[in-house]
Amino acid sequence: MDRSAKIVATVGPASSDRRMLQRLLRAGVDVVRLNVSHGDRDQHRAVIQRLRRLDRELGRFTAIIVDLMGPRYRLGEVAEGVVLRRGQRVTLGSRTGAGKSADLDLDSSILKYVKEGERILIDNGLVEIEVLEKRRGLLEARVLSGGPVSTRKGINLPDSKLPFSVSAKDREDIAMAVEEDADYLAASYVGSARDVAAVREVIEEMGGAIPIIAKLERGRAVAHLDEIVSASDAVMVARGDLGVEIPLHQVPVIQKRIVESGLHQAKPVIVATQMLESMMEHPRPTRAESSDVANAVFDGADALMLSGETAAGRYPVEVVRTMDKIIREAEGHQRQRSGELLAVRGRSYAVGPFDLEVAAEGGNQGIAETIAAAAVLSAKQLGARRIVALTQGGYTVRRVSSHRPSTPVIALTRDPATARRSQLVWGARPLSLGEEVMHHDEVVRRVDQLLLEGRLASPGEQVAILMGDPIEERPPTNLLRLHRVRAE
Repeated sequence: MDRSAKIVATVGPASSDRRMLQRLLRAGVDVVRLNVSHGDRDQHRAVIQRLRRLDRELGRFTAIIVDLMGPRYRLGEVAEGVVLRRGQRVTLGSRTGAGKSADLDLDSSILKYVKEGERILIDNGLVEIEVLEKRRGLLEARVLSGGPVSTRKGINLPDSKLPFSVSAKDREDIAMAVEEDADYLAASYVGSARDVAAVREVIEEMGGAIPIIAKLERGRAVAHLDEIVSASDAVMVARGDLGVEIPLHQVPVIQKRIVESGLHQAKPVIVATQMLESMMEHPRPTRAESSDVANAVFDGADALMLSGETAAGRYPVEVVRTMDKIIREAEGHQRQRSGELLAVRGRSYAVGPFDLEVAAEGGNQGIAETIAAAAVLSAKQLGARRIVALTQGGYTVRRVSSHRPSTPVIALTRDPATARRSQLVWGARPLSLGEEVMHHDEVVRRVDQLLLEGRLASPGEQVAILMGDPIEERPPTNLLRLHRVRAE
């Protein structure tokens, strides 16, 4: 319970067998990510089922993210050994259409969206070309930054207004995620709230209600940041493509803006890409990587994500342990700080970086939000041992977490899906309520029992309990009860 920021680990060839998954969970993984751009669906289904069995055996909850490929664009066939030189003129076009003589094969479906003066970036921006002229299915371009190009290399079009669509592959992957009861779907390359809505529509069409993580990796997404955060259930700072689409020197500031927007709207934020990448090959990270992980913690991110490090690296368990240690050290430093001020989107945060007290804006604060803020303040002033939030869907837990309480938060729920999903939320740990409760006193007795059994509190210690009244009608959270733990 003493680590607040969560660890997301991508599972791949180096980490998909039962023994390695178990070691990763014990090393500190809270959330598992499956990148369905790679591998086949049967492999991903097997991993999900393996994780569910491990959860039952270990008596824990692990959230699973299915990360969709999204509308990813690539070059077609390229002759071997092609190297583009700065200043060189090249043509791009579909070799199945009017661009048979083109130097580089480009999907005809995107040609119409590219305009003169816009840039095309190849292989994560290592090669950059500028479009000079469009004519009869061909793009005439000049190389701004040269380098080797090869078949199926990814391309980015940061200046173009590309349409968002849910591909046939994405639809099949969404269907698999719904069938296997995945906890989150990560939507790639969204650029607006409308794109998030398009993914949600397909999920509902498939009979599911999986929360959506919007991956912020396009310049257009940054321009529509707040609306995307509002339309999503969580967001990811996908720094790989984001660092290609916008100037690299802007990425650290954009990361902070995204975290702030998530805090403001009580939506979890994941920071991803190259966090401890050198540990794919080496048993220790670089000093810069350690600082990068710590700074994501200082920014207030809910979760930090490992990609190739755990999916294909040589030291998957060691990298999780390393990230765990860095997070704990950074959070220990934060707890020593006090009396600092933080301003986020016009709101006044009185105490930071923990126990953020948000000032109400002209009466716009709802009952659940007010109760959550009161719980954080009360727990701090009383020196409470835990904040326990009785929750159906997780909203109250997210609201409490958005204040970054120094008091550990427990998500108490009867719904296993809600328990798993709370693993993505800063500072929250899930606990199963078990039996149905129909009265406040039953909730309190059950809280006492669970805290004592789990050694999460001792008799006489104070806790703050959040719930709805009347409890049998399952209303939104509107009641805060301050209570001393009692043994039977």
